[in-house]
Amino acid sequence: MADFFDYLNWRGDLTFDKVPFGKIDALLLAHLSYSIFDGVVPSSFEEKKTLGQVAKDFAAMPDYEERINIGFLINKRTAELMFKCAETERYKNMELCAFRNIYNEENVEQFAAVTYIIKENGREKKIIALRGTDDTIVGWKEDFNIAWMEQIPAQKDALDYYNEACSALDGDFILTGHSKGGNLVINTAVMCGDKLQKRISQVYNFDGPGFAADFFEKAEYKAVEERINSFYPGFSVVGMIFHHPKKFEIVKSDGFAFWQHDAMNWQIMGSNFINEGDFTEESQLFYKAFNEWIDKLDTEQKKDFVETMFYILEASGAKTNNEIEKDALKCTARMLASYAEMGKDRRKEMKNILSMFKDVIADDIPIFKPLVLLKNNLRILG
Repeated sequence: MADFFDYLNWRGDLTFDKVPFGKIDALLLAHLSYSIFDGVVPSSFEEKKTLGQVAKDFAAMPDYEERINIGFLINKRTAELMFKCAETERYKNMELCAFRNIYNEENVEQFAAVTYIIKENGREKKIIALRGTDDTIVGWKEDFNIAWMEQIPAQKDALDYYNEACSALDGDFILTGHSKGGNLVINTAVMCGDKLQKRISQVYNFDGPGFAADFFEKAEYKAVEERINSFYPGFSVVGMIFHHPKKFEIVKSDGFAFWQHDAMNWQIMGSNFINEGDFTEESQLFYKAFNEWIDKLDTEQKKDFVETMFYILEASGAKTNNEIEKDALKCTARMLASYAEMGKDRRKEMKNILSMFKDVIADDIPIFKPLVLLKNNLRILG
């Protein structure tokens, strides 16, 4: 099956003048936003670097080995993909600017963005890519905080970034994001205001967590709905958290279970995805059960759900999935001890949470491993 690297072999020698920017390019650039561009890509909109130069500077960084090991859940071939793009006629002269990276444990905030500028038939196209959930527990918790917060910090960061981009650069924008980045680009397009909304030509959401059901009834959403393009793998977990747009494509993935979320596993033919007929039964059941359950909760109950789930996860002592993967047994033991100290009501809530995730939790995903083991020990602990 064909992937990004095959796409670069097919399209890499063709400039955007010959083959216009499309959805595969949007996913590829969204994925490249996971790259550790700190100190490599300029932080301002005024200073720009070509991808060819970025690749050279990236390779020369003294912490290069750390930069290419970007966490358990981010594909280890991400840097290789960036270097491959930098060798192609299609991408090597693409300019990058305004890289931002924010991480704040106290605020439960994880955000990163980069702007790409390409030339297509003599005109500039500006693509803003908003990074998805990274390897940190903070990043995952922020995803779930969407359930009860009117605006998570990353959504505010994204709106601020887009406002700044509109002030600094002329013309229209394409917004693209994978995972949480997909949620951020939709939210930005809907909440940026009528004037800036008109400067958005297309929005690409790749397996991003959704929104409350009434979000899609907003007049602001209706105004930009036709420009929103959503894509999910057949086995989707992240994209099934909360409600998703009604219009979407289901993409065939070579990944197993949760790993279908990894865009490097999505299957491509020419300039299109290879599609699936429907979501897997597990994804459909999770989407229905989780959203019917959480829709019945009030704001305080939703907050309690998130706090309870992450109270257990944070008890592991780990900050990242990578840390959990390195010492899963010790992390799980800490979580079991924390669960044993819970009151009866919180234990019941935890059981509800684990029951909700029982068909989609994969024991090969670090953040879920302790939850799987915890679920298996609930009868013992009571």
